[in-house]
Amino acid sequence: MAAPTYSAQPGDKDKKSDKGGGGATPNYGISGYARLTSNFLDRGISYSNNGFAMNATVLVNLGSQFKLGFWGSNISKLGNDDDNLWLKYVAEVFVDFQSNSKFVFYVHDDHFYKTQNRNGIRYGFRLDYSRFSGLLEWQNNYEGTGSSAYYARVKLNTKFSERTGYELGAGYTMEYSQVYANYIDLLATGYYNAFPNSRIEAGMTLPSNTSQFGDRSKPGYFLGFQLNY
Repeated sequence: MAAPTYSAQPGDKDKKSDKGGGGATPNYGISGYARLTSNFLDRGISYSNNGFAMNATVLVNLGSQFKLGFWGSNISKLGNDDDNLWLKYVAEVFVDFQSNSKFVFYVHDDHFYKTQNRNGIRYGFRLDYSRFSGLLEWQNNYEGTGSSAYYARVKLNTKFSERTGYELGAGYTMEYSQVYANYIDLLATGYYNAFPNSRIEAGMTLPSNTSQFGDRSKPGYFLGFQLNY
């Protein structure tokens, strides 16, 4: 599931909520998180008009290698669309190689309300290995243009202690529309695990093209609090 990073989406790593069902028999255990952030940034651009947002996800374990559920967040001023809610239906299939490594295949069915102009499907692969994470994703309706796009990202998580550390990441968006250009996004996050099931974080993102999405793609800063369950 999505990394407790700037985007807090299901495609990223979350140590707490990545726990599997345990065994071949479904146990229907529920995992997920709720997160409040001062700026909902995803892949270098803001989805909350540089304002506060709440992200939340709920996944149900259906056996040891399959999860099904949803993710949602409030959004604001995405181009000309008057959308205020982004909802994903999520399916994940994962394989644990070791205690610190995992391969995940996921499908996201995106729905945007109220216009639904940005609805689409995403398919992705993620590999977590020790402190490193890599992701490759395809989607069929990039930023509501009706064209496809690929996204690749690598991240490094370094701990100072059991409670503190930082994450560094770099992503690349390659899309096929006539509206936007390909771009790189950089991420730096510092975090503090105040309690076993919570996290406080602060960070920034920087896209290589700071004008094509208007104010949404200027250098972004955020403070966040996340509660895992």
